[in-house]
Amino acid sequence: MNIPTSPIVAAKALFANQAAYAANPDPAALAVNKIALILAWNGPLYPVYVVFLLGRDALPWSLLTLPISPFFYAIPWLSRQSSRAGRIVMPLIGATNTIWCMKLFGAPSGVGTFLYPCIMLAALLYRQSERGLMLPLVGLMVALEFLPDSVIGAPIMTLTAVESAHLAALNEGSVAFLLAFIVFQLVNIARDPEANLGSAL
Repeated sequence: MNIPTSPIVAAKALFANQAAYAANPDPAALAVNKIALILAWNGPLYPVYVVFLLGRDALPWSLLTLPISPFFYAIPWLSRQSSRAGRIVMPLIGATNTIWCMKLFGAPSGVGTFLYPCIMLAALLYRQSERGLMLPLVGLMVALEFLPDSVIGAPIMTLTAVESAHLAALNEGSVAFLLAFIVFQLVNIARDPEANLGSAL
């Protein structure tokens, strides 16, 4: 006889499964994996937030934010192959997603602020001996922050000033949470990167 599983038991099992998937002996890779999974699982919820703020007319376009989630979800797998590769690819995926969402919603939506966590990830995940990797990556993230609107072009969605303001509040709040989560995960690495980063490979 099958005993129905309660939602709490199912949630605990899912959490344990994801914790096992994120596990990595390298503390930096483990931190990146947790951040990536937060983003991967939040991805399917983002269109819900957008529809709640902007109405059902936003539904078709907001679904175009979904394809990036599997890339975030693959980061723990990549980190098991190479911690360094996971640390490099993570901010690149984040920046790619940010630029795409800027094209989708427009700069006034505040979605460009997601580049700030990308800059932080690029800056804090490397040893002193890996500065040859860190500096170009940080430079790229900062350069994207100054990308002219003319390069991105007109947004796919046409939003009113009020709609953009609502979306900007959502995005800025999300960025604040994400930055706090990153700091929480990486505080020990930021204080002593040589001692805490683990394997560089």
